[in-house]
Amino acid sequence: MVHGFLAAGNMNIECLGEIVDLGHCKQYNNLLNKFPKDQVFLEGETQISFLDGYVFNKEKLVTKGAGDWQHTFAEAMRKDAGECLRTLRGGFCGYIYNKQDSALVAYTDQIAAKALYYYADGERWIVSSHIPYMISVLKAAGVSYHFHETAAKYMLTYGYMLDDSTFVKEIHRLLPGQLVRIGNGGAKVERYYLIPNKEVQMSEQEAVGRIDSAFREAVRREFDKDREYGRRHLVDLSGGLDSRMVSWVAHDMGYTDQLNVTYCRADYLDYKISQQIAVYLGHEYLFKALDDANWLYDIDDIISKNNGAALYTGITGGSRLLGTLNTEQFGIEHTGMIGDAILSTFYHDRELNFGKPRPGLNQYSNRLSYSVDSQVMEEYPCQEMFAVYTRGMMGAMSSYIIRQHYIEAASPFTDVDFLETVFSIPFAYRNRHHIYLKWMEQKYPQATAFGWEKWGGVKPREDHIFFRKVKTTQRLLCRAACKAFKLQSTDNMNPLDYWYGKSPGIQAYCRDYYLQNRDRSEIDGQLKKDISLMFEEGTVEEKSMALTVLGAVRLYF
Repeated sequence: MVHGFLAAGNMNIECLGEIVDLGHCKQYNNLLNKFPKDQVFLEGETQISFLDGYVFNKEKLVTKGAGDWQHTFAEAMRKDAGECLRTLRGGFCGYIYNKQDSALVAYTDQIAAKALYYYADGERWIVSSHIPYMISVLKAAGVSYHFHETAAKYMLTYGYMLDDSTFVKEIHRLLPGQLVRIGNGGAKVERYYLIPNKEVQMSEQEAVGRIDSAFREAVRREFDKDREYGRRHLVDLSGGLDSRMVSWVAHDMGYTDQLNVTYCRADYLDYKISQQIAVYLGHEYLFKALDDANWLYDIDDIISKNNGAALYTGITGGSRLLGTLNTEQFGIEHTGMIGDAILSTFYHDRELNFGKPRPGLNQYSNRLSYSVDSQVMEEYPCQEMFAVYTRGMMGAMSSYIIRQHYIEAASPFTDVDFLETVFSIPFAYRNRHHIYLKWMEQKYPQATAFGWEKWGGVKPREDHIFFRKVKTTQRLLCRAACKAFKLQSTDNMNPLDYWYGKSPGIQAYCRDYYLQNRDRSEIDGQLKKDISLMFEEGTVEEKSMALTVLGAVRLYF
């Protein structure tokens, strides 16, 4: 199951199948079509306009102009693309093409919930949401392209990309809040939106009120979009706080027709806690145990679906779960994506948090060390913003690229207005979940009656911190004992090393995959040694990073 689109100028794309020939450009559409009235595909006398995804506030743009949504959007983009995109809320990507001067503007939303990639070479260009489509077109046209070693190095350390890199040098990804202007033989990238992170003085009570108001509005936007199209609500639920608050607040607001889904190790806290919450709220509940670990076989499938944006094990069994559902009945998969890092903080030290961005933090693996171009860091005003954009949006949220082959995805925590609200709250309040727990305690006290997986099942209340410390000590001692006796700890929602160790079939498959692909000519001597080190000596997560690099080479070259 694959969904996406590709548009190209001065290139033949008929290798993809049935296309729309617009004269000045051609387009192939295999869209998910969850929200067709939100999409734009309009050819005017001077301009072609296209938008894929969902928009929560169409009425705000339409009331400013005249006519329907499609024509209003096209006109707003013609006048000022950056201003138009800043106004919109939702997950979307697309392009506008000016027939008169053959100029293209391609864009993604403020958080890149809908990924977009581009290729530009002289008068030829391609924009697409799916890199395998682009590869097919380049191959059919006899256009040469090259392996991008920088992407491989990112994958072997961070497990995701830090910039616009992909595994193909000539194909670039638009980062969150970016648009690219292609014309006159070149491509110029512009950032039209960056999250402001200027603290505003306020009381704790004011902070709680602002958080609650902004969060409820973000929830309303998401769940109303389901209702607009007569869809049910598919809501992730775990033993953490983020998905819990999405489901809980939505229920409190009257969005009760929810199917809560959970996937993790059988009998782990995520399962036990999420089940208790779903039963209490009276929601339909579905759990998928991951202990069979068969999703570790899905190397090619996941890399193809997520464009090699992150390590293939990142989504664990999420893709297989969605593949078993009848997703036609649902609109958006409502996640709690990166809520913990936003409403709390990535770092507990204020100086580090607001200091100059630096490489080496938030890596999945420290087994290898590579230098990072300083320009990557200069894109962001401080370390926290660098982490939110890279580890959060480019890393964790890369699972959206996979989900969008089945369903649209969104998180109230990454709603633009919620982001701006939260990053105006003083660091001291956000640090160590202080204001998060205050918000829950004051506005949704019953939500704190259920344990928190991060605290070992202790209830998420500040007056329970002592019990959390006791539980944390017990867990650390247990893990230390496992390490001392060379046992694999299962105190994890996804104990990869434990599952891998007890499955000879998976071990054999991964080793065969490694051996069959490690000698590819695209991979030079030192990189080959680095990949071998990661696979031969690394944890299963590190092995998966090495296999992701090899899988990308296998699929694209």
